[in-house]
Amino acid sequence: MSLHSAQSDHPLRYEVLGRLRVIRGDVDLTPAPPKIAKLLALLTVRAGETVPGDKLVAELWERHPPRCAAASLRVYVSQLRKLLSSPGRPSPIATVSPGYILDLSQAHLDVRVFEERYESGRARYLAADYLAAWEHLGKALTVWRGPVLDGIPGSLEINSFAAVAEEKRLNCVELHIESALALGRHHAVIEELKGLVVQHPLREPFYRQLMVALYRVGRQGDALGVYRGARRVIREELGIEPGPPLRLAQEAILRADPARLTNF
Repeated sequence: MSLHSAQSDHPLRYEVLGRLRVIRGDVDLTPAPPKIAKLLALLTVRAGETVPGDKLVAELWERHPPRCAAASLRVYVSQLRKLLSSPGRPSPIATVSPGYILDLSQAHLDVRVFEERYESGRARYLAADYLAAWEHLGKALTVWRGPVLDGIPGSLEINSFAAVAEEKRLNCVELHIESALALGRHHAVIEELKGLVVQHPLREPFYRQLMVALYRVGRQGDALGVYRGARRVIREELGIEPGPPLRLAQEAILRADPARLTNF
């Protein structure tokens, strides 16, 4: 069997959690031309759905599509089909009125792998199997290589997909840390949480988790300092007080009542 034939036996792997990549075996097939790469990104984030041609034109050229946009789109689709095709297999891109659809039935998509691992870890956390939860959630996070579709120019569709995916990632991070806290790994998460509260200054669960971790390693004063910092930022940015979980965490620390520091 030739090397080309061996490679064609591998399923395609589409990756959007970082720079866009499409790989068969160990061969990177990611298109270099920006418009074709963006077309692949748009079809991938809507995989399994028909994306209308006029929607693709609007996303590819945004406010000022040229008169030849529809014809150019057909050329880009043809080039993408050629790039992704392999002997004996139909193209994964099908024409379905009024547009095109990317078939992933014989392929892998990294965001789906992430979501499956995240849901598996979440189920184990809810079942109080914290070690298994921590392991599954950690594996989910390893799928991420960087910002969603890093390097692809944003558009309404891409920005919406990226926002939803990033929110799921942060939920996974929160639950991964919550699992570590339940396992007593307080020292291990403190530095990570210090970085997270800087990166996401309005995300209250990270402040609460940092307060819990600091308190449980004997740093009550530092834990209360985290609350004061969080309250200042939230009041300055939003004009409101911190939410109940954060206030309850402060109260529990002031009362030296560790039983009240779990799972708000």
